[in-house]
Amino acid sequence: MNRGTWPLIVAVGLDLAGFTMIIPDIQLRAEAFLERENWQLPPFLSVGVLIGFILSSMFIVQFFVSPIWGAKSDVWGRKRVFLGCTLLSALSMGVYAIAWSSPILLLSRVLAGLGGANVAVAQASIADGSSEEVRTAALGKMSAAQSVGLICGPAIGGFVAEYLGSQWVGWIGMGMSLTGAFLVWQFGHFGRAAEVGIRRKFGFGPLVREFPRLLPLIVLAGAAWFSLSALEGTFARLLNQTWGYGQREFGMLFSFEAVVGLVIQAVVLGVVIKYVKDPVLLVGSYLLQGIGLAMTPFAPGLAGLFLASFLYAVGTSVANPTVNGLCSKAVSDDRQGEVFGVIQSARSVGFMLGPLVGGALFDFWSPLPYLFAGGICVLVAFMAPLALPRAAKLEL
Repeated sequence: MNRGTWPLIVAVGLDLAGFTMIIPDIQLRAEAFLERENWQLPPFLSVGVLIGFILSSMFIVQFFVSPIWGAKSDVWGRKRVFLGCTLLSALSMGVYAIAWSSPILLLSRVLAGLGGANVAVAQASIADGSSEEVRTAALGKMSAAQSVGLICGPAIGGFVAEYLGSQWVGWIGMGMSLTGAFLVWQFGHFGRAAEVGIRRKFGFGPLVREFPRLLPLIVLAGAAWFSLSALEGTFARLLNQTWGYGQREFGMLFSFEAVVGLVIQAVVLGVVIKYVKDPVLLVGSYLLQGIGLAMTPFAPGLAGLFLASFLYAVGTSVANPTVNGLCSKAVSDDRQGEVFGVIQSARSVGFMLGPLVGGALFDFWSPLPYLFAGGICVLVAFMAPLALPRAAKLEL
């Protein structure tokens, strides 16, 4: 990658850090608003359901708009769409800062969903500027920036919320997104997309009809994100019920996984990809995810949890850029923005449905969502060779 790509990667890291700053704060803030407003809710709705809807609204919006923004970046240019999405993301954090009610919190999440395609556009730009041989490693650098955001955002947000207040979570997050937008505007270099003709139809359906080998890869990516999000609302409960651990241990494990992901994607993957083919990486990474997830509820203590987290973190750190790279190679150069928008849309589906399934399974038997998610990953590992083009299968 050339030096002009680094402002793009830094901007994604800053925007994601600003976005994840709200994680320690938004649930408590939404609960306080809803209790104060005292909505007259029907029996099937509760405060918890409304909070869940506020949180998932971003992914619902993202599901619909990400393929559109990705396709528009193919036509209008990556830089214009990236900056527009990042400014929407900054606006969402500003709205979060001034929010005085639950509907305004909902509005901030809707705006975040509208601007969430900046990551997909950035990935498409990196695909534009890299050959197929190094594309997976280059996309790994972008995933590393996302890992940095996941490490820093919640930690900064928790500190700011406690000592400065919720409003400053929004203002600082807004500042991070605006800083990233400025860096890209002044110093960013976007890979040149292929010449694009006028297309009347775009999105998941038209794309997979034109490139049918893309469909199984999208299914693999969606299944993996679904398995991850199935654990989203249960891990803290599992730590507490099984080992008596609390927020400190949760934070330690969360940060450990993020740091492992950062090292793998920023350093190790670029070396490994020179010697190991994408299909082998894909199968092995999903197996590691499945083993790590299935081990988690049966770990004998904190050391065992760190081992399970390490296996899972290595697996997911390799799988995500590998799937992204294979999807990118499966379509023509003039559809890169569209394909990354569709991938992000599949991710949104997983994050909408996964927490509902994971929560229901946990209430039935606490290890069940981990066995279920691990089983999905192992199944995906065995199905991956069937999803790959014939030429790729011969490399296994």
